[in-house]
Amino acid sequence: MMMDVCPLGRSARESRLLRLVAALLAIVVLLPGAASAQREDATSSRLVPAFGVHYGTPMRFSVSAGGALDLSDRRNEGVLAVVEQGQHGNEVSAGYYRMIGRFGSGFSVRAAALRTSGEPWNADPHTTYVGAEAHLMVILGVGGRAGFMRRASRVVNGSHDSIVTLGISIGS
Repeated sequence: MMMDVCPLGRSARESRLLRLVAALLAIVVLLPGAASAQREDATSSRLVPAFGVHYGTPMRFSVSAGGALDLSDRRNEGVLAVVEQGQHGNEVSAGYYRMIGRFGSGFSVRAAALRTSGEPWNADPHTTYVGAEAHLMVILGVGGRAGFMRRASRVVNGSHDSIVTLGISIGS
């Protein structure tokens, strides 16, 4: 069986899937800003840093950094884009967030792309997965996250076509 291969060694299917994820992430980040610009009472948006520390599957320990674009003066909500470096993988995600109350409670829903390395938990090594994650912060930014992802790269001695991400987190 012959496979189409792109210049970087990826299959044509994997390249199309990665382009689709990039386009969806761009829409998630840019669309709310365009919508808020059309409102009559549009307020200035603020870009604030977002940081986090996580522990869970499949990357084990990880740290994240990114930015949150706050689109509302009355509520702390907007879009979020984050990169994450872990012991056994890397992730990039973007989506919607909303903080509730004054004690660091809130949630986010994100589209995510994950590339594993080394010895990840409950996932194949050196594999790309794409999917969605939900983060819930209970108090002072401490909470958990859960997600579902499907394999986007070709199978190389692996058995995990889809994975569930679970973990505890502080911050984004």
